[in-house]
Amino acid sequence: MITVVPDTNALFGHEWLTTTLGRSLVDLAVAGKCQVVLPQVVVDELDRQHGKTLRSKRDKAKGALSEVSDDINATAIDAAFDSLSAKSIAARDALFAATGVSVAPVPEGTIRALLDRDLAERRPFMEANGGKKAYGFRDAVIWETVLDFLGPDDAMDAVYFLTEDKGFLDDQQPKALHQHLLEDLDTHGIDRKRVSIDSLTNVVAAVRAAAAEAEARAAEARAASTPTDGQAHDIARLLRGYAFDASRLTELVRAATGALDKLVGEPMDEELAYGGNYDRPSWVQFDVPWIGESLSIYGYDIESEFEFDPPDGDIVTGRADVVLAIEAGDLFGDSDEVRARLVVEIDIEDPERLLVTNIVLENNANRRVFADRTSVPLDLDVDPD
Repeated sequence: MITVVPDTNALFGHEWLTTTLGRSLVDLAVAGKCQVVLPQVVVDELDRQHGKTLRSKRDKAKGALSEVSDDINATAIDAAFDSLSAKSIAARDALFAATGVSVAPVPEGTIRALLDRDLAERRPFMEANGGKKAYGFRDAVIWETVLDFLGPDDAMDAVYFLTEDKGFLDDQQPKALHQHLLEDLDTHGIDRKRVSIDSLTNVVAAVRAAAAEAEARAAEARAASTPTDGQAHDIARLLRGYAFDASRLTELVRAATGALDKLVGEPMDEELAYGGNYDRPSWVQFDVPWIGESLSIYGYDIESEFEFDPPDGDIVTGRADVVLAIEAGDLFGDSDEVRARLVVEIDIEDPERLLVTNIVLENNANRRVFADRTSVPLDLDVDPD
């Protein structure tokens, strides 16, 4: 069975897999199409991050409101954020209760293995300050958990490791495991081709395609065993069509996310354009926050599933809701988040090589509304003068 192992940074924006894509992955696990395995250290880190975020926002809210009036009852703020924390815990517990979702414990004897890895300067440990300081402890525990989980498993099913952490990634190929980790797979007798780095968006599409392919093959086998059963052959042809469509959708999604990846780090300040005017790059068609200069995207989350229009000639247009993390690169810069609409045009003339001909990030006037787990309605009691 396909296994999906999320790293902490792959889940933080999806709040215990309660976003559209997160729910899609859980639904696939419940249906038996894959299994989701969360390393214990990922669960602990998410708990810590969610708690830290809520405490920070609560303190900011209390501090800001206290400047407005001394008569505001801060108890209401505490109660509101306590309720929000309880909802987050309930979402976490519901995730763990779902069929096909499990938590992998930290392997026994991990400390010695981590010490040896750190001293040998092997990823995901990384060094800073000229080698005087090493970091990556939690990442190393996550990786040891993955190896321990896969060790006794002699199957050949795919394993998707959802991460964007540089400690796991090859310096030259940002979507590939670092050589040190590939060597670990060799040592544990795990086929390198089984484990791949990917995003939640791509994995949901890939799992659906794999499930559709399995159903088509099973139907074709049944039809082959009953040559005179016309209905069985009709079902097999129908399911083969579904499998083909799912496979093509996976390729379209991967092409679209690959094009979005290429925009990360690209400058988006105004530049001299045709006609002598200054304007932002053509792909920047959303309201840019005024947080400084040398702006660029340093990360993103895709909030929705991709929607693709029927082909217009050789061009297919796809859309998705995204959250962009915008960073200012100047000395006193800041960062901000922007919700936008991704629009990509993909040339499908060559089925073996899909080509993105245009990509735009625009204002999302009709975006879906998701519950913001870090904002709460406050029912404040203000004492009269």
